Amino acid sequence: MESETYEIIFFGRGGQGAVTAAQITALAAVSKGLYALAYPEFGPERRGGAPVRSYLVVSTEPVEAREPIEEPNMSIVFGPDLLRVNPEIIRRTRDYIIINARRYETVEPYLRIFKGGIIYINAYDLSTKYLDKAIVNTAMLGALLRVFDILTVEDVAYAASKFFGSKLGKLNAELIRIAYNESRVIK
Repeated sequence: MESETYEIIFFGRGGQGAVTAAQITALAAVSKGLYALAYPEFGPERRGGAPVRSYLVVSTEPVEAREPIEEPNMSIVFGPDLLRVNPEIIRRTRDYIIINARRYETVEPYLRIFKGGIIYINAYDLSTKYLDKAIVNTAMLGALLRVFDILTVEDVAYAASKFFGSKLGKLNAELIRIAYNESRVIK
């Protein structure tokens, strides 16, 4: 296998599950025999809506550096307001932006200048429907898997079921599958 490294940043707010999403993806990668490192960056407030970043590196080689990712392959944006407060997302992302919004039209003006691919999902409504809470992390993972083909939907669904335990794990695993099918590749 040729050496490959993928760098991903999860942009969220405290309580949305960005850190957990990176951890689940890392668990799925390691379970598949890859190397992975997930690590958060946040200020003093983790809950209550403060901005949070979680970094994820997945590689076919050991991952040793634990530093902020400057130009990720993919940015996963848990809410449209994060594009406004973090304009560097659009400038620095190399390949794909995965965006959660209730309507794509609300984020399209921000993404118009982005040269890479865009994956859109309404993770708010999906997570509310299937989990009874607007914790969008596992729905965002389903959307990520539309373009992150080093892992399968079943790899990540299995990792989520292990991470959360039986009942909650089963719900989140199913949400990953549903979100994969519901997300749209815009370009």
